[in-house]
Amino acid sequence: MKIWAHRGCCYTWPENTLQSFEAASKLPVTGIELDIQLTKDRKMVVIHDEKVDRTTNGKGWVKDFTLEEIKALKIETHPVNGEKQYTQVPTIEEVFTLLKPVCLSKGLLINIELKTSEVRYEGIEDMIVALVKEWGLDKYIVYSSFNPDSIVLIKQKYPYVNAGILYDSEKLCLEFSQKYPVNALHPYVEMLDVPDIREKTDLPIRVWNEEEIFYPGKEPCKHYDFEALEKLGVTDIFTNIADYYCSGK
Repeated sequence: MKIWAHRGCCYTWPENTLQSFEAASKLPVTGIELDIQLTKDRKMVVIHDEKVDRTTNGKGWVKDFTLEEIKALKIETHPVNGEKQYTQVPTIEEVFTLLKPVCLSKGLLINIELKTSEVRYEGIEDMIVALVKEWGLDKYIVYSSFNPDSIVLIKQKYPYVNAGILYDSEKLCLEFSQKYPVNALHPYVEMLDVPDIREKTDLPIRVWNEEEIFYPGKEPCKHYDFEALEKLGVTDIFTNIADYYCSGK
């Protein structure tokens, strides 16, 4: 089973932060998954929710903040000597600065999820592909989105890129792949609803889940049976607890 650190090591560190990504980059994972959105001044930032409320001390839509305003928000992280510590929402450039050396030396992949389903960030597909090319990271990037229009657009304009389609249902992923060119299926782990999937496609099947807990992980996470998943045709898993699986426990 190939392991992808979902939003970094986000059980032990705040999700989608440089600290979370750095921790993941030190593990023998296949890749790291992250999410991108655009600020009011059209800067690419790495954050999952369309609103900043859950993960920062701010309130409101990402699209309504400038980069400077986003950077002023605080994300609480591990205390030091009893004192609260904070980190920031990173830009995609800051993440590339951190991870590019690991991509080049170890072949680490980065799955960039375009958060275009709730807010349609026009032009974000062109922006991220151009930036990836500028950084020389083309062969290390997988693009994904729950918005099928984003995947169709990115594959039509840049057919050489690696892209996976995200849906709840494996069946919907498969049906999409039969109509449009994609490089992987990214279904929800509890909706592997295509019997004998390997008779229908040889694409990688990378599952995601909603059952795992985020930082600060004070409760045990559900642990998946890799052997059972592999029998269902699964090749990869996006997980909050990459550090647990990589420890061999």
